[in-house]
Amino acid sequence: MRPTGDVTNQVTWSAKTVAEIAPKIFPGWCPEGSLNSKETNTIRRKTPELDRSDVVVAVLLFAAALVLRVPFRSQMAYHWDSAQFVLAIKEYDMRLSQPHAPGYFLYEMLGRLVNHFVGDPHASLVWISVVFGSGLPAIVYLLATAMFGRWAGATAGLVALTSPQVWFHSCVALTYVVESFLVCVVVLILWQAMKRGGRWRDAVAVGGLLALIGGVRPQSVPALAPLVVFAFWRFETARAAKLAVAAAVAVGLGIVWFVPMVQTSGGLRMYMEITRLHVACNAGSTFLGGGWNALLKNVANVTGFCWNGLVLGALVLVGSLLYRAFRMTAEQKGVWHSQHAPELAVLAIWIVPMMVLGTLIGFTKQPGYVLSYLPGWFVLIGAVVASLKGRCQRVGTISVVCAMNVMAFAAWPPRWDGVFVGMGRTAREIAEHDAQLSRLVATIRRSYSPKEVTICYADEFYLYGLRHFQLYLPEYEQYQLIADGTTPHPPGKPMWRVRDGQLEFVDRLDLDRDDRIVLLVPPQEEVEIFARYFSPGRLKALTPRVVR
Repeated sequence: MRPTGDVTNQVTWSAKTVAEIAPKIFPGWCPEGSLNSKETNTIRRKTPELDRSDVVVAVLLFAAALVLRVPFRSQMAYHWDSAQFVLAIKEYDMRLSQPHAPGYFLYEMLGRLVNHFVGDPHASLVWISVVFGSGLPAIVYLLATAMFGRWAGATAGLVALTSPQVWFHSCVALTYVVESFLVCVVVLILWQAMKRGGRWRDAVAVGGLLALIGGVRPQSVPALAPLVVFAFWRFETARAAKLAVAAAVAVGLGIVWFVPMVQTSGGLRMYMEITRLHVACNAGSTFLGGGWNALLKNVANVTGFCWNGLVLGALVLVGSLLYRAFRMTAEQKGVWHSQHAPELAVLAIWIVPMMVLGTLIGFTKQPGYVLSYLPGWFVLIGAVVASLKGRCQRVGTISVVCAMNVMAFAAWPPRWDGVFVGMGRTAREIAEHDAQLSRLVATIRRSYSPKEVTICYADEFYLYGLRHFQLYLPEYEQYQLIADGTTPHPPGKPMWRVRDGQLEFVDRLDLDRDDRIVLLVPPQEEVEIFARYFSPGRLKALTPRVVR
């Protein structure tokens, strides 16, 4: 419900009054659990309404991002998951880990739709990443502008445009940047809904978007729940009813994609078993299953992956904390906090639960995991830069941060890789992987007849594994010697075999006496990884490092 009367004639709280009340209602929380009309009007006045000029800026950011992303698109499936996603476009079946749990059904169906026009499953998924990764800076600009003003919006949008993490994942066939875009849309709608008091159509929109996110990457929905509840409880009227509507819409639309997903994977019982195996296989990476070592590893991964996404932006945040601690007076801190209490609350309830989910409850194995909340840090960087006094300070800070981002992605020297502790997401990483994988595929085809050799893999190597070569060498018979713990194998058949491009379960290597075995040894590994399967005298290895 929109408040009556002219907003400009409402009573404005003084900074002193807000500062006195803020500690009791952190941040801006009323005793009844909702915003009163004065606080709602305060939010309305202190940030600009998005207008046509903001839409123009967002479109320009999208166009600039397209120009930057397109030349760096990956030409080969980058990751094990990328290959699974590509294979699932042709045959969606979670029993074959195409894709792995929990399913990513809407992402795969979007890939099928795009593939009707592109005619190449991998290229279709990459183009999806390019488009959503280009839209991310635009939506981040709109979000930061709506929360902190246009200087903050410009900063956050440009940081999102150039962030190595965002840039990298905008060029490969993975779900993370699509999820990141949708999460930012949800946060923007929640913020706008809070500003206007919360309408029924806001509830419907949020519920629909949650269902959409669930179909793209379900892991983010539980982490968004605290922010959704927080925002709805600050609506002016019918808070519980609107929250119930949002939940009903999310569940109802979620069923629309969940049912066909389950049906294509052997039914609900099979789906639950696949999910159970996936959870059990990853339990050792969680604090509950792996203890303090797992927790410390997750914290280190989150820190490193965020650092790779922020680069000098992280120093801006650290610098702002030091300035606050040693240079700002208590009164200045109170005034700044009172002016931005709702915005800071939204950012905290967005970022913190997702970071907790990725460290204390779940795990963080891949850099893309942080993209669900990394834009929240971009917005906070924007708020810090917008607080600087002079235009030159703002422009200079934005320029230095973005220039370093561009260098970190496009021109990072190999000898500096240690700065990101092996976590760097760079253009060189994409190009080198494409070159190594394509050369290896070409060399195998040139050197060996599929009628004479069998290819074997010692483990599930993320960058050079069976799923890559199932995709690119479907005519060769292939075996993964280690059992995959995330899929329900038939009794007595622990081994994966690829024959005629199709994945199946077998009990042993099925070889003729004259067959030769080619062992795939990924870069930085040695042929000894096969020692437990073959005697050294029988081994013949072909590695990407020796292919020219």
